[in-house]
Parts: sequence; C-alpha cells; structure tokens
Amino acid sequence: MTLLSILLSMFFVTPTDKTLTNDTLHHKEIKEITIYSISNDKIAVPMVEVSKTELIKNDFRTPADALQTQTGIALSRDGGWATGINVRGMGEQRLMILVDGDRLQTATDVAGAMSTVSMAQLGKIEVVKGAGSVLFGSGAVGGVINFVSDRPTYTALKTLKGNLQSSYSSVNNMFGAAASVDVTNESWYFRATGSYRAADSYKMPTGLLKNSQFNDGAWSLSGGLRNKYNHEILFGYNEYYVWDAGIPGGAVFKPVSVVRYSGVRRRQFNGEYIINNVSDLIRRLSVKAYNQNIHRNVENVANPVANPLKVIVPSSVNATSGVKATAELYFNDYNTMTVGAEGWIRKVETKRDSYTYGTDTLVVADQPTPKADVLNTGIFALYKKVIDPKYFLINMGARLDFFKTSNDSLFKELYRYKLVAGKPVYDYTGRTLRMKPSDQLELSYALNVDFIYTPSYKNKFALSLSSAYRVASVEERYKYIDQAGTLRVGNPDLKPEMGAFTNFSYTHTDRKWMVRTDVFANYLFDMIAEVPGVYTNINGQPVHALITSNINKALYAGAEVEANWNITRHFSAMANASYVLAKDVTSGDYLIQIPPLHGLVKLNYAIDKRVKLGLSAKWATKQTQAAETESKTAGHLIYNFDVQSANIALGMFKLNFVGGIENILDKAYKNHLFATRGLDFYEPGRNFFAKVNLKW
Repeated sequence: MTLLSILLSMFFVTPTDKTLTNDTLHHKEIKEITIYSISNDKIAVPMVEVSKTELIKNDFRTPADALQTQTGIALSRDGGWATGINVRGMGEQRLMILVDGDRLQTATDVAGAMSTVSMAQLGKIEVVKGAGSVLFGSGAVGGVINFVSDRPTYTALKTLKGNLQSSYSSVNNMFGAAASVDVTNESWYFRATGSYRAADSYKMPTGLLKNSQFNDGAWSLSGGLRNKYNHEILFGYNEYYVWDAGIPGGAVFKPVSVVRYSGVRRRQFNGEYIINNVSDLIRRLSVKAYNQNIHRNVENVANPVANPLKVIVPSSVNATSGVKATAELYFNDYNTMTVGAEGWIRKVETKRDSYTYGTDTLVVADQPTPKADVLNTGIFALYKKVIDPKYFLINMGARLDFFKTSNDSLFKELYRYKLVAGKPVYDYTGRTLRMKPSDQLELSYALNVDFIYTPSYKNKFALSLSSAYRVASVEERYKYIDQAGTLRVGNPDLKPEMGAFTNFSYTHTDRKWMVRTDVFANYLFDMIAEVPGVYTNINGQPVHALITSNINKALYAGAEVEANWNITRHFSAMANASYVLAKDVTSGDYLIQIPPLHGLVKLNYAIDKRVKLGLSAKWATKQTQAAETESKTAGHLIYNFDVQSANIALGMFKLNFVGGIENILDKAYKNHLFATRGLDFYEPGRNFFAKVNLKW
C-alpha cells in the first residue's frame, strides 16, 4: 500500500462499529487550530509575546520594530529595511530565528534575516529570553525568536472571509497595502495573502538618511485538513522579496559608496502531520518537514563618479531543509514528557563578482566562503514532574546533537574575463587555491532544570538552570574576505561556544496588578570572535589578519522588571526596565554592542470601548560601559501617541482605523546598537502614521 493510500485511509475510511463503541477518544472534538508556537510550559525561562492586536495598532515597519519595546530586548539597525534585535546583550549570531518553527539561516548575522518576514502575514511574535538549546539545538544560546503566521480557524459552516489593509508612514513616505482571503468549514481551511510596500529614505531630525529606501512584497498560502478521528494535516508556503533596499554606509564601505540590497528572496514550504490522542500514553504525535531558503544579492558601487566605474556584487544562497518528530507522553497528572528527534541540513554557497566598466569591461569573481554543508541530527527529551499540584513542580530536559560540517575548495578568482567586442576572453592565471576541502565532526549537548514554586495563587517563583551551545557558522569557519584593506579569515577548527545560564523570576498577580522581576547571570566560554593575528596561507606565507578564534570567557548579568496596572475600567498603565552588564572575564573589558539601561512607560485610556488612546515614553540612559572599539552614547526620552477605533459596522463589512505619532518632539538621538555594520546615524524623526482595516 502506498503512503498516499495509507494517509487517505486514516482520513476517510469509515470505522467499524467496535471502534465506535469502545474507543470514545475518536470522537473528541478539536476545539482550536494547531499553530506553530513555542511550547513555553516546557522551560521556565521568560518569554514575551507580541499579539496580532499589537501588530495591527502600531506602525511597526519591520519585525524588529515590533519587539524593541519588550522587556530585555533592544533594536539594532542596519539602515531602513534591515533591522535586528539584541536579547539581554546577545546579538543575532547567538539567537535562534524561526518562522513557524522552521530555522531561518543566512550567510551572516547582518544579512537582514529578520526583515525577510512579512509584517502582513504575522499572527504573533514569540521570544524566549534565555538558553533554548534543549528545545531547539545549536544557536539558541541567547534566545529564540519565533515568527508565527496568522491562520484562520475551522468553522461549523462553510465561511468566506476577507481583509484589506492600507497604511502610510510620513517618516519615509511608506505606503503599504495587504489583503487576505479565508475559506473555512469544520474539516478544512485555506488562506491566501498578499502584500506590497514602497518606502523612500528616512527623515531624521538632522536631515535625510540617504540610501535608506526599500520596496518589498510577499504572498503566502496556508491550509489545514482534519477529521473527527483526531488526525490533522497542516501546510504552508510563503515567499518574500525585497529590492532596492539601501544600506546607508559605514566603516565597511567607503564614504562615497552606494550600497544596496538589489534583491533578497525568502521561500518557505512546510507540512505537518498530527495525531491527537493516539493512546492513553501518547497524547499527541507530530511529524513536520520544511524547506526554507534565502537568495541574497548586494550591489556596492564603490565610487559612482569614478572612471572607470567599479561595481562589486556579493551574493549568497542559503537553503535549509529539516524534519522533526515529537511525541507528547502522558503517564499521569503528575508526570508528563515530550520526546523527539530532529534533523536538518543547510547548504551555503557565496560568490562576489567585481565589474570594472571601461573600454573592455573586466569581470572578476571570487568566493567570500566556499560551498559548504552543515548536517545536524539530534534527540531531546523534556520531563515535567508535579511534586504538589498547588505548590511545586520541576522541569528537566536534555538534548544531544551530532554535527558534520563539510567545505569544498576555496579559490582566489573563480574566473576572470574581459568583454572584448562583446565576447568574453578568459584569463585563469590568477586562479589559486586558498583552502582545501575538509570535514569537521562535533558532538554537543544541552541540559535544563527548572524549579517552579507557587506559594499562593498570587505569587510564583521560578529558577531555571541550563547549559547551551552554538556550533560555529560556515562563515566563521571558512571566510576569506580581503575587502576594505583588512583580511578577515575563518578557522575550520573552531570549537562550539558553550555556556551556563541561570534565571530567577518572581511574579505577583492579582485583580489589578501584575509585576514580574527577573535576575539572570549567563557565563559563556569558548566565545567565537575575531582577533588580530598572523594567518599562514596555503602557500606557507604569513599574512596579518583578523582571525576568527575561540577566545576568553564572558559574563552577561542583569535584571528586568515589568508591571501592568488596571487602574480603572477605562484606564491602565504599564512599565518595564532592562539592564545588562557584559564583560570579558579574563581581561575585564566591556563587550561590544551591549544596550544601556532602557525601558518603556505607557498609559492607555479606553472611551466606552469605541476608541483606545495610548501615550508612551521610550527611554534609555547613557551607555558609558562601551567597548574600546565603539563610541559611548547619550541617553534619550522619546514620546509616542497612538489611537485605535473599535470596529464600525457597514452592512457585511467592518471598518476600523489606527493612527498615531512616533517621536512626537522630533528628537535627534542615536541607538547604541547603530554600529552593527560600522554605521553612524540618528534614529528616525517625527512620524505620523495611519492604517485602515476593512473586514468582511
């Protein structure tokens, strides 16, 4: 019997009378749709969530914008389009980025990976703040970001729904439009979405930030199919494309350079098969497969007025395919376990073409990194033990992963040719071998234990202890970049970064108040970073370079506090504050790219459920604890205002409006993390924004 016939039989073959009589589990209704969400009940590290409502009522131009006001999270900017986040002092290279639970991996940590997620398709964003390697494997040292696509729900009757949205932001004259259509019934659903945005360069209080424009578009299809016997199939496909996305410039590029993403495309396909209530022991069994790839092209015009004109075009292809199987086991009300196995393979290929336009155009191609593969297989288990259902429970987890990283030969000058009378004339005399093929084999592990104590329904204490790891990336192992006068080379023999992580939290909740505090200390050793040294090339010649190496140990320690207060039926307030201190333990030096003490205060007022008003103040203190290679930054206080209407019924349609003002006083300020790529610019100025949503 074929696999297809087996699946069809599971869904559509009528059960026997004996099954109907003796196994009532088959008739259990699935009340809610399955979504690709992080299971936060399996680890006690703190997690934040940005809901669909929050995404709609604010002017978030990128996913990172939507997270920057959350406790413990700071924004890093690489221009207008490419943005990222920093979680408790750790940047993207130490964060795991997921889209619907699927790994999103790019050539470098400044490749704008997070910005390839369409805002119009998002249902929510989840962030685990802390080590997540037990759940997600390599890379989840500093945290996990999961972008969850919005999906419809099953409905008792066949239903057709739709949504149209248009938006405008004055700070960069950004116009956006998005649409979605849902068709649903009790057994299946289907959604199609599409979006488009066009934006000019950002207006700063100090003037225009040239070359910060972008244009992007996205579309997606998703669906679900279930039967009353607790089987469900989910699938999703989405595609995102950005073009003419400017990179304003900085230390990596010459001041006169014009650099932009000429095109970045992300494609993702996934499918999952789920069986609920397989037996008294196995409450849920799922198998998921996915493929996600990013094609990235950059255009660097070194000097637009030079003669001859020289244009450098780096490009990369990153393709990740994976499969993951998990089982939710139920022993009794006091003992449950999640077990699983995961495997994925990542294929990377990069190239850099250089065009010198003259009488005879010269084309030279080389490789920043060789063609390489990373293969991972891992197994994991997470166990929950309820000591006392009212007061005390323990989570324990372990994961073991095997890695094989392989590289092809790395050449200087893949090819060189001149266009003479329109025909290429090749010259291979400059083609030399820089790196030989090799294989690296590694075994890594992660452990976690949580103690959760609830002395009363108002108070909760949680202590999380864990270890985590990050295997070196392809670029860190194999890069050979000789631009900007500084040679930067990788190291194939890098050991994984390992760390010990602790988080202690206290939460108080009552009818009007919610207060949570977290104190954390994370100790990282075998850190991967670039250090000055002498590199011996394949010909035995010593060359001065920045060499990627395992270096000193580092300590990240800090605290966070957040509070929500329901003052009256109409009036509420919230506030948060975050601080992290990060040092090289051996030298005592401050680490680079660490945000200062920062936070948010916001007041909300609802007028008879018809209109909601919000006034907020985003603040940060001076950052004097800066690394030697970066500048200290001043503090800032930025005021924002937003307004949101309730749905207005127009026959079969529902209409609502969202608007507001960001940076009301048009204050000029710098984010301390602006130096991601050596950039030096102010944050956007005053911005008037508006959105219109039409549903039917």
